[in-house]
Amino acid sequence: MKPLLYSQMDANTHNIGWRREGNEIKYYKNNTDDGQQPFYCLTWTIQFPYDQDTCFFAHFYPYTYTDLQCYLLSVADNPIQSQFCKLQTLCRSLAGNTVYLLTITNPSQTPQEAAAKKAVVLSARVHPGESNGSWVMKGFLDFILSNSPDAQLLRDIFVFKVLPMLNPDGVIVGNYRCSLAGRDLNRHYKTILKESFPCIWYTRNMIKSSLFTVVILRSKNAKKERDELLCGGWES
Repeated sequence: MKPLLYSQMDANTHNIGWRREGNEIKYYKNNTDDGQQPFYCLTWTIQFPYDQDTCFFAHFYPYTYTDLQCYLLSVADNPIQSQFCKLQTLCRSLAGNTVYLLTITNPSQTPQEAAAKKAVVLSARVHPGESNGSWVMKGFLDFILSNSPDAQLLRDIFVFKVLPMLNPDGVIVGNYRCSLAGRDLNRHYKTILKESFPCIWYTRNMIKSSLFTVVILRSKNAKKERDELLCGGWES
């Protein structure tokens, strides 16, 4: 539960980014006697490193839409990885941001071999505040795109359909759980409102129209959840 600190002066003078700081960290439930729902508090003490500095706090290490775009650009520019990783636009979000889809698999030798492959669908960041999900997704992509024998075997057997950031609008504007429309996309997987929930609608349509047998995995909260691409950078 130790919070993260970012000091602009440390970043500018010493190239130091986010780091864990704080003492006397406590997380507790408020005691209320008025019958209202209790709230939870996180408290800590910290000594700022400099005077006249601008500092930021975070619960998890941030992972922005720009971070994702830079990562995907490095994959697209890699002459080896680009042979078995195809980068596409799944759709545009309500704000017009690209929702990226990666298809990862080794080339098949025959049509029969291709037809025998099952698909594994992975998504992250439907809740924009859960930036730790993006770090888990990055770790998975680092592995599955590597030359590890296990990764190569998995690419031989499966087709991976990866949605690394399902709610880019929420990430960009700094929402914790909701989309740009203020809706929890994780509660609308059955929606028929294509224009209101494009990220979810196109994800479901991609799975339903797949020619593969689909095994669905997610990067977190499994109990609750079921080359115009890289233009324009956003921070969140």
